[in-house]
Amino acid sequence: MFNNLRSKFLSLQFRIIRRSVITILASFPKDLERAIIFGDALNHFLMSTPLKYLFKFAVPKNIEVKMFDLKFASPLISASFKDDVSSLFQWQLLGIGGITYKTVLKDPSKGNNRPRIQEVRHNGRYGILNSLGLPTKGVKKFKKLINNKKLINFGRPIGISIGGNNVQDYYDVFNEIHCTLENIDFNQFFYELNISCPNTSDGKCLSDNLEGLESLLLKMRAKTSRPIFIKVSPDSSREEIIKICDILEKMSFVAINLGNSKYMTAKSLGLNSDNFSKDGGGLSGETLFDNTLEMVKLVSSKYKFPIIATGGISNLSNVEEVLNSGATIVGMATLLVSDPLKIPQINKELSKND
Repeated sequence: MFNNLRSKFLSLQFRIIRRSVITILASFPKDLERAIIFGDALNHFLMSTPLKYLFKFAVPKNIEVKMFDLKFASPLISASFKDDVSSLFQWQLLGIGGITYKTVLKDPSKGNNRPRIQEVRHNGRYGILNSLGLPTKGVKKFKKLINNKKLINFGRPIGISIGGNNVQDYYDVFNEIHCTLENIDFNQFFYELNISCPNTSDGKCLSDNLEGLESLLLKMRAKTSRPIFIKVSPDSSREEIIKICDILEKMSFVAINLGNSKYMTAKSLGLNSDNFSKDGGGLSGETLFDNTLEMVKLVSSKYKFPIIATGGISNLSNVEEVLNSGATIVGMATLLVSDPLKIPQINKELSKND
């Protein structure tokens, strides 16, 4: 009872502070990224003080999910959009079942020009549009983050999302990380291939080259037995999803992550060139849920490998729907930004359903 009241109180305070910060820092000129930078700095401070224990919640034992040799403390995991250790640490304190690092590229990239991330409404629902363009420090600097005891000590799965401009880029990033993981005494790492890039400049990604995807998976599997998730886009057609699944069905220790941000034009969401640097970007948020649920039902009806449902998951009902429709675990992004205190509340309700 006390923990439930604590989570609801902190949730209210978080939302009030978040909205105040956005109003002050991200309104004039309009640029949500300024509020995000401030929020990350504030969270980093909180996570380095005894105040961090305010965010610590036990995860009910009866909601653990096993996938291959991975043991997720909860079916809720973070989607791959952050590499800020303090945020990943906070979400684990709150009870997230596993985390996924932001997509890593071979070479450093600053991404697109700002402003490149804004709050929007789509079909009356809250969302975030981003055209970040996959900013990254590059794989060589990222490797220094991997053996982070602060995160590893939770003992929960840690995903490493890999991106690239071509098959060789993907493999080079994988190989660099693989060599690092081989020297770490922790067996809960998994790979995620981000073959969906809705906010890059040319919109091209590995999902447009399925022969290359299959070749890449075979080369990776020859070097590692760690689980590999394939992250696809909600913009993919049913036929494209089926073709990808046909490839995965022939592989071992693979899963499909159904969901990334959906490409939308800035103009269609009420943004202009003064407050969005690109013509469009990846929309995340509640409006994606219906498509996510439909894709989960499609894949679970035809294939046996695990499904990660990501996209528009914003409440307990959404989580239960995708799990009951065949998903094994649930990826979260926008909710972790807007109200991460929902994590312990959803975990608690899931434990009652066991």
